[in-house]
Amino acid sequence: MIRPFVYRNLVNNRLLSCSFSRMSSQLVKVQVKQGIIIGQQKNLPNGNKYESFQGIPYAVPPIGELRFRSPLPLEQFDVPELDCLKEGDVSHHRDPFTGELIGSENCLFLNVYVPKGKTYAEKPLPVMVWIHGGGFTFGNGNSDYYLPLSLMQEDVIVVTFNYRLGALGFLYLPEEGIWGNAGLKDQRLALEWVNENIHRFNGDPNNVTLFGESAGAASVHLHMCSKHAHKLFHKTIMQSGTANMEWVFQTNPVYKTRKLAEDLGYKETSNTKGLLKFLQSPEVTDAHILSKMLGVLTREERRRELPLPFKPVIEDSQSPDSFLDQPILEKLKNQPNSIAIPSIMGYNSAEGIGMMINALRKLEEYDRDFKRMVPRNIPLDPYHADVEEIGKQMRDFYLNGRPLTLKMLNELANILTDYHFSVDMQNAAKWQTLLQPQAPVYFYQFDYVGGRNLYKVMLQLDKLRGASHGDELFYLFQMAGNNDMGSAEDQRITKQLSYLWANFAKYSNPTPSNLEMDASISCKWQPVRKPPSEQEPFILDYLSIENSGCHMKTNPDKERIEFWRNIYHKFSQPLDYSRISAKL
Repeated sequence: MIRPFVYRNLVNNRLLSCSFSRMSSQLVKVQVKQGIIIGQQKNLPNGNKYESFQGIPYAVPPIGELRFRSPLPLEQFDVPELDCLKEGDVSHHRDPFTGELIGSENCLFLNVYVPKGKTYAEKPLPVMVWIHGGGFTFGNGNSDYYLPLSLMQEDVIVVTFNYRLGALGFLYLPEEGIWGNAGLKDQRLALEWVNENIHRFNGDPNNVTLFGESAGAASVHLHMCSKHAHKLFHKTIMQSGTANMEWVFQTNPVYKTRKLAEDLGYKETSNTKGLLKFLQSPEVTDAHILSKMLGVLTREERRRELPLPFKPVIEDSQSPDSFLDQPILEKLKNQPNSIAIPSIMGYNSAEGIGMMINALRKLEEYDRDFKRMVPRNIPLDPYHADVEEIGKQMRDFYLNGRPLTLKMLNELANILTDYHFSVDMQNAAKWQTLLQPQAPVYFYQFDYVGGRNLYKVMLQLDKLRGASHGDELFYLFQMAGNNDMGSAEDQRITKQLSYLWANFAKYSNPTPSNLEMDASISCKWQPVRKPPSEQEPFILDYLSIENSGCHMKTNPDKERIEFWRNIYHKFSQPLDYSRISAKL
């Protein structure tokens, strides 16, 4: 857990800084389709100006009978000029760092950050739209964590937003027109708002990069394979998340809806009309819903995976505004060469550090029940003898057959990194390279450890090797009110990441050959190569972002990935590329 005094000091500093900046900043107005919004002009760290418009509503508040339903676009503001000097509420959730209940159901707001300068009016600027992570259960897109100062210094407009989380965003009751994925549809509506309005901020609606981290990155992957891809965005960046990861999709969604209603006091769960009316009633508050969410998890879900009960679903075929109607691998296989969206994707070297809290509380239990860390996307009954055997192989491979103790935390981090992230993300890169050759992939591994690897500090695990889940965020974004940019090396990495990400947004290539490279970057990022024939092994080219600089390498975590590929090959149906090669 984050140290409470650290969090409160950060928040207090943010509030003081924001209050001061509002008193000293210049107000600006922009006419958008829905009316006039009032923002403020501020200073970037490099001395240039930027304009900030925060708390812009992009949908009708999803409350009352609109709870759980697809969002409705907001056609017009209810005031002549809308004050957008502060951020709107975030989706109601429990802050994982403080344990406090925050936010509300009226949460569908976005923020637009626009760099300003004498030359910026000459042509429209590229646009980057950020989707925050948090397991579809917590988090927000506000400037507490996602203030894009360094990205704006690379001459891109950045949009962040909030979307519904947990049951509010992912409840599923198709019998009553609750088709699921309302949170993803919130994201889609935010993209539609950008497409409709961003030119009013000198943004280019035909050059939009969708990027996100963790569940936000998995969302990006789902958008990439959706019907609105190519129309609302044109490039993608997926940081530590893809839609094929074992934790992304909800299991038994109908059961979870009924169990939630039952735990809240509604017993006739076969009466779906009454059930929905009950769940939408004012007596059932968002706090009541949140208090019962974890109770819908089955015993096996609690044992084997992250406690994230309400997540995306494959929608019923009758859904009138379907976001997702087939698994992502089926989309890639059945419609090869149909996606022409360049991508950056990659992960941090020690993602598993961010997943260790539960295991640290129950280390002896994990040691006794090692097979609980066998990925659930291996199609075996969890108590099958083969699962026991896989668990034994995992212990032999990662721990040399030894018990799991506090001395083995780096090894545990490797297990959780591979289980939750690296294996499936490398597979996603492989599938896209082989099946969608018009969609080039630039792969990376972030292995920099410096003064802004704040998740390791928050979790009090900063002595472990590598970069934790979420550590790269504090180099790509800043925290409002926290002006400490770290050491010279930290600032170099911040510049480097922002430069690469912004170049990709501008040119579809993070290091284009016709661009004079910034001396501080010192790398040439090559895309993943497709094998010349089906008989050739797949090689994953990637950029390693390290303390010593950036270096092109091949096959990150090769031995660990090969271990898992052998497991999956033995116990799963491998992907048959030869069957579809004629379509490519």
